[in-house]
Amino acid sequence: MITIIPKVEILEVEEKEINISAINIVGQISDFAKKEIEEFIIEKTAFKLSCSGYEIDFSLTCDEKNKEWYSIDMKDTKMSVVSFTEEGTYRAIQTIKQILSQKLFVLHIEDEPKNNFRAFMLDTGRYFYPVNDIKKIIDYIALYKYNYFHFHLTEDQGWRFESKKYPKLTEIGSTRSHTNFGFKKEEGFYTKEQLKDIVEYCHKRFIKVIPEIDIPGHTMSALACYPELSCFDRKLKVATHWGVKFDIMCAGKDFTYTFCKDILDELCEVFTDEFIHIGGDEAPKKRWELCEHCKNKLKELNLDNMEQLQIYFANYMADYLKTKGKQTIAWYNKFEKDDKITPNEDMILQFWGTKEDKEFCEIVKSGRRVITSNSSAYYIDLPYGYITLSDSYNTQCITGVQDNKSIFGYETCLWTEYVKDLKKAKFNMFPRVFAISEIFWSGENARDYARFLNDLDFCKKYIAKFGVEVPAKNVYNPKKVRKFFSKLWFEKRQLVWQGVYLNVDNFLLKNKVKKMNKKK
Repeated sequence: MITIIPKVEILEVEEKEINISAINIVGQISDFAKKEIEEFIIEKTAFKLSCSGYEIDFSLTCDEKNKEWYSIDMKDTKMSVVSFTEEGTYRAIQTIKQILSQKLFVLHIEDEPKNNFRAFMLDTGRYFYPVNDIKKIIDYIALYKYNYFHFHLTEDQGWRFESKKYPKLTEIGSTRSHTNFGFKKEEGFYTKEQLKDIVEYCHKRFIKVIPEIDIPGHTMSALACYPELSCFDRKLKVATHWGVKFDIMCAGKDFTYTFCKDILDELCEVFTDEFIHIGGDEAPKKRWELCEHCKNKLKELNLDNMEQLQIYFANYMADYLKTKGKQTIAWYNKFEKDDKITPNEDMILQFWGTKEDKEFCEIVKSGRRVITSNSSAYYIDLPYGYITLSDSYNTQCITGVQDNKSIFGYETCLWTEYVKDLKKAKFNMFPRVFAISEIFWSGENARDYARFLNDLDFCKKYIAKFGVEVPAKNVYNPKKVRKFFSKLWFEKRQLVWQGVYLNVDNFLLKNKVKKMNKKK
């Protein structure tokens, strides 16, 4: 009778239709929230705004509830909306928009999220997304009640964060000469003013922002600007192609630590929410193992291997961020196997592992704070041949842990090496965001795929109001033949992987270092 995505906790509908032609917004509602719902009514419904119209009356309760909790009672005479905070009011508005897009009935709704950390990550390091396109994506995730925007700002292929102290990062590091499958230059960066504008845009929608500066790996764009950040001061270029690179920041040089702290200072100045992401994944130690600076650092710290040195590096940055009132998030990097040194207890680990990953399961069961961005369900940069709509909806987060409160947070990831613009982003996001947002908000135990599929027709019509055309069913739930060709098309990336070049370069550097050591 009525569809709401993500599914609400309590929905009671009477078979009593309500007929109205005009709406009046009244009560305890902020100017911004009121403007948003009024613009929706004017631009995307057949209703009019009128002081004498059907009242939607907002009020705040003193009862202490989840800050995103809200209730809606729709009667013949008016709709009463109650929440505990303005954030709850804003979540209610997203539900009301969907209600007003269908036939109206007498109903009662009570709703709150099962998970308090529901993030969406956009990678702008590979491809630069203009500010207005980022705002469009923020609008989409706000519709589906996400409350964190993870802003991936640096990569081997591009540095997007303006630094006043290190201007070469954007003068040089924001441009790659060409991309994987073409000869077109890719460039762009965000000024601090633009980034503050994005933060404000998110905050108005009760979305907090998590900036990510990836260190010590995925940093070719920084090394190209400041060679002294690398182990051998080599002249490097901003990466053009995908894949893990062997050149990473040197963990043995004082300059690296100074540089990172300076960048974190500038980051904290712009991004005022509590979390900072320092990356940390895919940092091969091939350079460190040859580097005298790193070897000396290892000896100085009485550590056994370079993996331990990376844990030290991550802890050092996390400790520094703590002095600035920030909590650190880092990509999980199989740290926990080492007993000599482990990541700080208050560091949140983000994990792309699947439910079958035993190590991930054990860490979650231990009570350590973990964010899951399950790569078999929530990596929506992957084509539908890899992750179908069914996969996004039905994939259990973790084996052997029934209580989803064991997970600190959930995140959808949109990496962009193969998602170069907003058009492709929308294609990859929908309909998977419908499914994922429901798991994040309503909880893993609320899954009902048959009901969800019945709701899809409405979901498609609704998101079309916002300029999104959802692909056909045979695209998002492909059969075997289409799946095969979808994967085959995607795997053409292997043709441009620079693995041979990287290994030859590493071999040559290794020999060069050996000769230098012999001369000593």
